[in-house]
Amino acid sequence: MHILIVDDEIIIRNGLKHMMTTYSKPFTSVRVAENGEEALARIAEYPPNILITDIRMPKMDGLELCKRIQILYPYIRVVVISGFAEFEYAKQCVAYGVKEYMLKPVVKSDIHEMLDRILPAMEKGVVTPTQSKQWLDEITEHIWQLRIPELDQCLDEWLRYCAERTDHPNQLKELLNDSFQAVLDRLQAKGHNHSEAKPSTLTPASSSSESNDNYGFSGIQEQFRRRIHTVTNELALRRDGFKDIMSEVKAYIEQNIAREVTLEEVANLVGLTPNYFSLYFKKTTGVTFINYRIAKRIEFAEQLLALPHYRIVDVAHEIGYEDYSHFAKTFRKVKGITPTEYRSSLGIK
Repeated sequence: MHILIVDDEIIIRNGLKHMMTTYSKPFTSVRVAENGEEALARIAEYPPNILITDIRMPKMDGLELCKRIQILYPYIRVVVISGFAEFEYAKQCVAYGVKEYMLKPVVKSDIHEMLDRILPAMEKGVVTPTQSKQWLDEITEHIWQLRIPELDQCLDEWLRYCAERTDHPNQLKELLNDSFQAVLDRLQAKGHNHSEAKPSTLTPASSSSESNDNYGFSGIQEQFRRRIHTVTNELALRRDGFKDIMSEVKAYIEQNIAREVTLEEVANLVGLTPNYFSLYFKKTTGVTFINYRIAKRIEFAEQLLALPHYRIVDVAHEIGYEDYSHFAKTFRKVKGITPTEYRSSLGIK
């Protein structure tokens, strides 16, 4: 839980900060700012869960700050502490989404009572250590056993669960960074060391209003998913059973030459995610999976065309082309000549 205190009087700022640090539950951070402009800069660095602000301040007063927070950061809980009890101030604060309005001077018991009121509701969605451990243990086990479909389903549920319990992309980013490191620690305990000694953290979300939309959340979720898949793929390739992965893939393609074997199908066969397998395949062979499969089909077609008793249309069907014209067009694209011309070059009429 992060707190930001905004007041132009240093004694009051420090006093409020001290009151926060003496609360029964510790806060992750308690920062301060002198006015609204500085507060917005602090929020842009990292949005707090709770903002406590004065009304009368230079450069940008508390009312303008509340107005901007309502527009840019509606998830921040704002508490106003002011020495001005006029109804108009209170009415304007309510219009800007402020639900807590306190009159100066405040003492430690006032602050602690305010926190007792607002924190329970804010903490309902927090992921508890027990809940987190159960999810991360399951994710780690799916990675270790290379159970890709089960891993993807578990990731879907975990990411949805985390998103429901965070108000801002930066909070989700922090939670998922910790989750990823926890998975690495669990895998290391099992004997797998990720090649990235100091894994990079998820990209921070923008501090603009766009950072609270679905793109911010979905982008961070996708980054986490890719990082988990990278670790899974790396583990798969290090296993003894995957040392000769390309031989297994090539054999499978040849055994199913007459069938439309998909990249997803083969990736699942060898325990890799489709995206990673596609990159790995091209890096290893120099061609894409689809072009390789086409080339193998045409290579097999050449062997059959060399047999005089095979009709060209039968050759097409034998390698999976129901449409002869499609076969002839593909053959010419790969070999530069038609099947008929190829057969003629062999002296077969």
